[in-house]
Amino acid sequence: MNAKIRQPRRPLLLGALLAAALAFAQTPNEPVVNFKLPLFNEAGYRTGYLRGEQGIYVNASQIRILGMELSQYTGDERDAVIGKMESPEALFEFDDARQNTASGPGSIKIQNASFILTGEDWNWRERNNQVVINRNVKIVLFDNIGNVIK
Repeated sequence: MNAKIRQPRRPLLLGALLAAALAFAQTPNEPVVNFKLPLFNEAGYRTGYLRGEQGIYVNASQIRILGMELSQYTGDERDAVIGKMESPEALFEFDDARQNTASGPGSIKIQNASFILTGEDWNWRERNNQVVINRNVKIVLFDNIGNVIK
Protein backbone atom coordinates (compact mmCIF):
# COMPACT_ATOMS: atom_id res chain seq x y z
CA MET A 1 0.00 0.00 0.00
CA ASN A 2 1.23 3.46 -0.88
CA ALA A 3 -0.01 6.42 1.19
CA LYS A 4 0.31 10.09 0.42
CA ILE A 5 -0.18 12.60 3.20
CA ARG A 6 -0.14 16.34 2.66
CA GLN A 7 0.81 18.25 5.74
CA PRO A 8 0.11 21.93 6.40
CA ARG A 9 2.53 24.16 4.50
CA ARG A 10 5.27 25.15 6.90
CA PRO A 11 8.91 25.64 6.07
CA LEU A 12 9.91 23.58 9.11
CA LEU A 13 11.86 20.89 7.33
CA LEU A 14 13.53 23.34 4.97
CA GLY A 15 14.69 25.38 7.95
CA ALA A 16 15.87 22.22 9.66
CA LEU A 17 17.81 21.17 6.59
CA LEU A 18 19.56 24.46 6.06
CA ALA A 19 20.31 25.08 9.72
CA ALA A 20 21.47 21.50 10.20
CA ALA A 21 23.76 21.80 7.19
CA LEU A 22 25.45 24.80 8.74
CA ALA A 23 25.63 23.23 12.19
CA PHE A 24 27.24 19.97 11.16
CA ALA A 25 30.96 19.49 10.82
CA GLN A 26 32.23 20.03 7.30
CA THR A 27 34.09 16.70 7.25
CA PRO A 28 32.20 14.04 5.24
CA ASN A 29 31.13 10.97 7.23
CA GLU A 30 32.24 12.50 10.55
CA PRO A 31 29.16 12.32 12.82
CA VAL A 32 27.83 14.94 15.19
CA VAL A 33 26.52 12.91 18.12
CA ASN A 34 23.30 13.58 20.08
CA PHE A 35 22.60 16.93 18.48
CA LYS A 36 19.65 19.22 19.21
CA LEU A 37 18.64 22.01 16.88
CA PRO A 38 15.81 24.40 17.84
CA LEU A 39 14.21 26.33 14.97
CA PHE A 40 12.61 29.76 15.30
CA ASN A 41 10.56 32.06 13.09
CA GLU A 42 11.27 35.75 12.43
CA ALA A 43 9.17 36.74 15.46
CA GLY A 44 11.40 34.63 17.71
CA TYR A 45 8.87 31.88 18.39
CA ARG A 46 9.86 28.24 18.19
CA THR A 47 8.64 26.47 15.03
CA GLY A 48 10.53 23.22 15.39
CA TYR A 49 13.02 21.13 17.25
CA LEU A 50 15.22 18.63 15.44
CA ARG A 51 17.04 15.97 17.45
CA GLY A 52 19.24 13.17 16.24
CA GLU A 53 21.46 10.46 17.64
CA GLN A 54 23.90 11.22 14.81
CA GLY A 55 24.08 13.81 12.07
CA ILE A 56 26.44 12.93 9.24
CA TYR A 57 27.54 15.50 6.66
CA VAL A 58 27.71 13.55 3.39
CA ASN A 59 28.37 16.45 1.02
CA ALA A 60 27.19 20.00 0.33
CA SER A 61 23.67 18.83 -0.52
CA GLN A 62 23.17 15.73 1.64
CA ILE A 63 22.93 15.11 5.37
CA ARG A 64 22.14 11.76 6.96
CA ILE A 65 20.43 11.72 10.35
CA LEU A 66 20.25 8.60 12.49
CA GLY A 67 17.65 8.49 15.25
CA MET A 68 15.76 11.50 13.91
CA GLU A 69 13.03 13.18 15.94
CA LEU A 70 11.44 16.31 14.54
CA SER A 71 8.82 18.23 16.54
CA GLN A 72 6.74 20.98 14.97
CA TYR A 73 5.56 23.86 17.18
CA THR A 74 2.81 26.44 16.81
CA GLY A 75 5.27 29.27 16.13
CA ASP A 76 3.49 31.62 18.52
CA GLU A 77 3.28 32.45 22.20
CA ARG A 78 1.58 29.12 22.97
CA ASP A 79 4.83 27.26 22.13
CA ALA A 80 2.86 24.02 21.82
CA VAL A 81 3.89 20.90 19.90
CA ILE A 82 1.48 20.33 17.00
CA GLY A 83 3.17 17.42 15.26
CA LYS A 84 6.02 14.96 15.40
CA MET A 85 7.96 12.89 12.91
CA GLU A 86 10.37 10.10 13.89
CA SER A 87 12.57 7.80 11.83
CA PRO A 88 15.65 5.71 12.63
CA GLU A 89 17.35 6.97 9.45
CA ALA A 90 16.75 9.93 7.16
CA LEU A 91 18.72 11.25 4.21
CA PHE A 92 18.05 14.94 3.58
CA GLU A 93 18.89 16.28 0.12
CA PHE A 94 18.47 19.95 -0.65
CA ASP A 95 19.15 22.60 -3.27
CA ASP A 96 18.36 26.23 -3.98
CA ALA A 97 15.42 25.52 -6.31
CA ARG A 98 13.06 24.21 -3.57
CA GLN A 99 13.57 20.63 -4.72
CA ASN A 100 14.44 19.55 -1.18
CA THR A 101 13.67 15.99 -0.17
CA ALA A 102 14.09 13.60 2.72
CA SER A 103 13.80 9.84 2.59
CA GLY A 104 14.38 6.74 4.60
CA PRO A 105 14.42 3.02 3.84
CA GLY A 106 13.12 2.10 7.28
CA SER A 107 10.21 3.11 9.44
CA ILE A 108 8.57 6.49 9.92
CA LYS A 109 6.02 7.70 12.43
CA ILE A 110 4.11 10.94 11.89
CA GLN A 111 1.59 12.12 14.43
CA ASN A 112 -0.50 15.11 15.40
CA ALA A 113 -3.80 15.66 17.20
CA SER A 114 -5.76 14.13 14.29
CA PHE A 115 -3.81 10.97 13.42
CA ILE A 116 -0.84 8.65 13.86
CA LEU A 117 0.67 7.41 10.60
CA THR A 118 3.32 4.70 10.45
CA GLY A 119 5.00 2.78 7.67
CA GLU A 120 8.28 2.01 5.94
CA ASP A 121 10.23 3.20 2.92
CA TRP A 122 9.23 6.86 2.92
CA ASN A 123 9.93 10.00 0.94
CA TRP A 124 9.15 13.68 1.63
CA ARG A 125 9.19 16.42 -1.00
CA GLU A 126 9.18 20.08 -0.08
CA ARG A 127 7.63 21.24 -3.35
CA ASN A 128 4.14 20.11 -2.36
CA ASN A 129 4.98 19.21 1.26
CA GLN A 130 3.98 15.61 0.65
CA VAL A 131 5.05 12.44 2.43
CA VAL A 132 4.79 9.17 0.52
CA ILE A 133 5.01 5.92 2.47
CA ASN A 134 5.46 2.82 0.32
CA ARG A 135 5.14 -0.20 2.65
CA ASN A 136 3.27 -1.37 5.73
CA VAL A 137 1.17 1.77 6.01
CA LYS A 138 -1.05 2.10 9.05
CA ILE A 139 -3.08 5.12 10.04
CA VAL A 140 -5.09 5.70 13.19
CA LEU A 141 -7.53 8.60 12.92
CA PHE A 142 -8.75 10.46 15.98
CA ASP A 143 -11.17 12.84 14.25
CA ASN A 144 -14.66 12.01 13.02
CA ILE A 145 -14.51 11.31 9.27
CA GLY A 146 -18.24 11.00 8.66
CA ASN A 147 -19.61 8.32 6.33
CA VAL A 148 -16.30 7.66 4.57
CA ILE A 149 -15.84 4.26 6.25
CA LYS A 150 -18.87 2.06 6.93
